[in-house]
Amino acid sequence: MSQLRPVLLSLLCAIGTGFMPAASAQSYPTKPIRVVSNAAAGSPGDIALRLVAPKVSAALAQPVVVETKGGGGGQIAAMEAIRSGTDGYSLLYSSSQIVTSKFLLKNVTIDTLRDLVPVSQSARTTNLLAVHASVPVNSLRELVDYSRRNPGKLSFSSNGIGSSLHLQFIGLMVSTGADLFHVPYGSANEGLRNNDFLTGRTSVSLIPYSSLKPALDAGNVKVLAVLGESRYRRLPAVPAVNEAYPDYRFSLGFWGFLAPAGIPQPIVNRLSGEIQKGYRDADIVAKLDALDVEAVGSTPQQFASFLKRYEETIAGLVKSAGLKPQ
Repeated sequence: MSQLRPVLLSLLCAIGTGFMPAASAQSYPTKPIRVVSNAAAGSPGDIALRLVAPKVSAALAQPVVVETKGGGGGQIAAMEAIRSGTDGYSLLYSSSQIVTSKFLLKNVTIDTLRDLVPVSQSARTTNLLAVHASVPVNSLRELVDYSRRNPGKLSFSSNGIGSSLHLQFIGLMVSTGADLFHVPYGSANEGLRNNDFLTGRTSVSLIPYSSLKPALDAGNVKVLAVLGESRYRRLPAVPAVNEAYPDYRFSLGFWGFLAPAGIPQPIVNRLSGEIQKGYRDADIVAKLDALDVEAVGSTPQQFASFLKRYEETIAGLVKSAGLKPQ
């Protein structure tokens, strides 16, 4: 009997541990849920988060509190969320920078596929490739030719090294041979980044239509292409990048909800279900559409598959471009 006692104790512990997540998931949540976000205030991703948060809060009968912690390629927000434990009361809301930063930034400690679990993708946006009116080009091919004749003269901006915008420009340069100078802005400086482009301090930008329309109507900027494989419904005369350069590797940016690895799966599923419902809400879909943001919402499994493919795409792009962490 004495020999069986350790075995019985181990079995009882295993059974108890197995039942605890299910029990906690049934009563979850019993207190406010914190969402640590690396989306810049006022950015499309931030708006997508703040629109859905009240819907999730109402469905779960608990406050959903958003805390913005930008910088560090999304690492600061991720570390804060992970530090808070795996009970489902602290989530990460991140842009695609949480994936791309590990390829382009030194001393990155958070690995998305290892340290986080996907909950739901939230939104994505269509970016337009635009130049300031002072740039003497009127098409994508003219831009590429001009930049190759004047290497480094034209500058493009992004919201940080390793950000989605940075990688999208890298993909463009690798595929077309364009030679542009990178000016990185912090993720909290989205307004300044756009203003510097619209006033001509930087030459080229990837920017949503809603941020560009007043300057476009005033003739201060020129839209050369839609970033992707198809044309944009609000500017049907503007070609897609892939029409001129079929080999362009399009690295789409995204925002989404993730949780620290180890969170009980039933809690992940509960959160994901309510988030998905939020992004199917007609009012939220319409508000995001007015900002040129597509509401997504996805299951944890769909988001996991997307993240795996996305990381593989970024890894290949970084290798092709010969980029090293900075």
